Amino acid sequence: MEFIDIIGIGSAALTLTAFVGNEWSKLDAESLTYDLLNFVASIGLFTYAYHSGVLPFMVVNAVWGLVSGMDVAKHLLGKKGLKRGGK
Repeated sequence: MEFIDIIGIGSAALTLTAFVGNEWSKLDAESLTYDLLNFVASIGLFTYAYHSGVLPFMVVNAVWGLVSGMDVAKHLLGKKGLKRGGK
């Protein structure tokens, strides 16, 4: 197994950890942990997709990383205290 495969598998595991944690009500989708897991995972999955030459997967993970990265920045700047959607 090559190092890039380890990055891909590890990143997929991070994405699934965030998803399952949210589905099982162990991780709030508005939390820094959730956003950080998704941000780091998207970077790893983008890297894997780039190495593999899979453009659609690169696009999905670039957008995923941008959105989750913006949420991480909001958390760190203290601007993400209120939940969206009236919750």
